[in-house]
Amino acid sequence: MGMTRTPQFYDFIAKGLTDYGYTNLTQYLNDMFAEKYNADKTYEQMGFPLNPSLPIRPTFEQIEVNVRTYTMATHVDIDSDGPTKSTDGIALKMGQLPIWKHEFTIGRKELREQMYLADRIGSATPEIVDVAMEQLFITTDSLLGGNYNTMLYNRHQIVSNGGKLVINAQNSHLGIPLELDFGVPSKNKKIEAWYTKNASTGAITEKTGITPIKTMKNVRRDAEQKDNAPQGHWEVSKTTWDDIMELDYFRKQYALAKRPDIESDTNRLAWAETIEDSEIKSYIESRIGAKIVVVDHVGYIEKFNTTTKKMEYVNCPSFVEGVMVYVPDGAIGDTQFGRPIYMETPGARTALYDGGRTLIRQVFNDENMIQVIKSEFTGLPVPNKTRWMYYLTVKG
Repeated sequence: MGMTRTPQFYDFIAKGLTDYGYTNLTQYLNDMFAEKYNADKTYEQMGFPLNPSLPIRPTFEQIEVNVRTYTMATHVDIDSDGPTKSTDGIALKMGQLPIWKHEFTIGRKELREQMYLADRIGSATPEIVDVAMEQLFITTDSLLGGNYNTMLYNRHQIVSNGGKLVINAQNSHLGIPLELDFGVPSKNKKIEAWYTKNASTGAITEKTGITPIKTMKNVRRDAEQKDNAPQGHWEVSKTTWDDIMELDYFRKQYALAKRPDIESDTNRLAWAETIEDSEIKSYIESRIGAKIVVVDHVGYIEKFNTTTKKMEYVNCPSFVEGVMVYVPDGAIGDTQFGRPIYMETPGARTALYDGGRTLIRQVFNDENMIQVIKSEFTGLPVPNKTRWMYYLTVKG
């Protein structure tokens, strides 16, 4: 007659946490991933620093932020009060924060083999525990990394898509559609085609009579002089930037500035073609008075291919192609989260990460002898300087 095994016997991760010196899963996550997935640092670099509030009711609030200029005092008589300054901020939009979830089965094949092995020898050896902990690390790393990629994708979509976040079958085929418009003024959107692109071959055809440097200088100047916008920079996708670098216009301008002794456009272009793109970029930045940030980020989703009957990765470019965006330096919004709501149950081990913003659950399935790691968070990057975001569509 075989010995009956309790669920605790197969809980190799519980033994691993203890053997590795951790009292709970939260402590393990914070120790393993604090440097790799640092929420404060990551979201600040995105220009959307963490909002410290963690409301139980997961709503977001878009507060328009003003840059406080040092306005001059008013001359009054000794018995009168001075004029009250305007309030810095006005609520533009409120809404429900979206929920984001995904999960992994902990190495089903590997874990089952270790469970069968433990069953045969009557105990979990250190080697068996190490396999389980390695699977925990791999799956949790994938989930946390996916969470950060989700928020970075959302950030780039909002910034490059006219202040809109659109979640649909193209970028989340198994999820619920979502569309949020954070309200960029229509006057901030300009179309000036510098080139066209063949959809089949990718060949670039430059438009005649274009003046990109003048246009970008005008956008910055008007933002500062007409809208009182702070110093900013341009953002553009890597695909679009690579296309822009194929335009003769910029290299001819560079040659005129650096080699005025070259007489013909043909010879100027031939010489400028020998110059590295990075040098051309620095020249453009000096002319337009602003940095250009090239965004090289691609999100990925998993999708079932009905033809091959296999799961495949589908890339989702996060920054809209063919557009350049002028935005203020520094923070242009904040990242808002809701507090995870959960229950402690006998069939699951729970942990919180990102300062209590991300819920990680290890769920046991005794019937199938598998364990699942689930991730859940409620959050969104919320822009608060949309009136100072300027769009230039350059692809015709």
